[in-house]
Amino acid sequence: MKTNSLLLVLFFASLFSCSSDPGKTGNAVETKDSISAKENFAKGQIIEKVVNLTDASQSAAIYLPSSYSTDKTYPVIYIFDAHAEATLPLSMYKELAEKYGYILIGSNNSKNGLSWEESLSIANKLFADAQQRISINTGRVYLLGFSGGARVANALCLSNGGIAGVICCGAASPAINPKDPRSDYTFLGICGNKDFNYIEMRKYDMVGLAGRAVKRAVLEFDGGHEWPPAEVMSDAFLWTELNAIRTKKAPANDSLVAVNISAMRKEISALQKEGEAYKVYNTVRRGINFFDGLTPLTEFYDIYNPLKSNAEVDKALKREEITWKKEDELKAYYRDAIQTKNSDWWKQDIASLNKKIKTGDPNEVRMQQRVMSYLSLLAYMQTTSMMQKNNFGAAKMFNDIYILVDPKNSEGYYLQAQIFAVQGKRKEVITALNSAIDNGFKDVTRLRSDNTFGSQLTDEEFKAVVKRAGEVK
Repeated sequence: MKTNSLLLVLFFASLFSCSSDPGKTGNAVETKDSISAKENFAKGQIIEKVVNLTDASQSAAIYLPSSYSTDKTYPVIYIFDAHAEATLPLSMYKELAEKYGYILIGSNNSKNGLSWEESLSIANKLFADAQQRISINTGRVYLLGFSGGARVANALCLSNGGIAGVICCGAASPAINPKDPRSDYTFLGICGNKDFNYIEMRKYDMVGLAGRAVKRAVLEFDGGHEWPPAEVMSDAFLWTELNAIRTKKAPANDSLVAVNISAMRKEISALQKEGEAYKVYNTVRRGINFFDGLTPLTEFYDIYNPLKSNAEVDKALKREEITWKKEDELKAYYRDAIQTKNSDWWKQDIASLNKKIKTGDPNEVRMQQRVMSYLSLLAYMQTTSMMQKNNFGAAKMFNDIYILVDPKNSEGYYLQAQIFAVQGKRKEVITALNSAIDNGFKDVTRLRSDNTFGSQLTDEEFKAVVKRAGEVK
């Protein structure tokens, strides 16, 4: 681990020894100091697999903006997905990369379940290969991750002075906690209000980074544990660009600031007319975090300062604190219940939770949705753990809970098919796989290469299932 950390530090030291001046006009910076000639990759389209020159088992998906030229350098965002599905975030955010002139590079190898040493090694090779082959502005290197990938991205950022900022989606706590974490970077958290890691994200912002000089903000969207939609990620790209302007790593852009702060003024005004004091408080606070040092913010502070002692805002903050405590207690309760309660109990309890979700007040509903999302993860982890231990009786019990809690998740039915296959229940396998497909399963490669299904791979009925999975859009 120490060797890998040293390699990464040396790598970023080499980046800065040959860094071009990021203070020129535009995000593309002219450079004549490249270590070696850069490769001419296709521009304006996703390249799904670029094999690493030093390790053929490693690869990346890349997106170069249409304006890309090897004669200039560009900001880069390295992306870490929880399941090594790099093309997913690239396809979601390529228009934003095009708008701002950013390079996107996603790892096809970094994923949940790897040790920190493995994750660090993957990152080392990804960074080194990209720097050798692509024209990157080494003063503007950013990391973006989702779920476990966010934890990896945050840990990398905390220990490396060569990374300007990190965007953490769906999780915040770093994969490791360096002894002396740096503070000269920017942190942006993005989380769905129904995400089981929502409280973690809020607490990391309010407590984990408290007392440190980290420029930070948190964005919330209406959703669960998932990559944020492009319209939310648009604010993340704006955040990154504004911070680069603020630190003189990008040229001033008065038009960009004016257009976006005008939009925020309109948003605040609309919330004020609706009497939404707490939403106004959060929006103004976000505006201050985004535009501080770039334009006068007297009008924002004139709104924000009185709201800090506003009774409605204080009540909302206290209500959140109570809700978070209740949610933590419920999660602890269910961690015990999943080991001790039978299937009949779970059916009744899940029915009760679903009823609360349909009839409760908005804050209570979102909390119950986060608890359900957490239960889905918990049941999934218990199922796969028992399968790895070849305890398929227990695996089936946990998998039944998984499907009960999360009936529209294709993974529950796929795991069910695997369990039935081990138990020699051919018809049940086909039924379970068809249920997985009905709920969105389309990974034909995984299905064909899954040794769990053994001789069934030649079965005509099984072939029909594979064909059907390939037709899912």
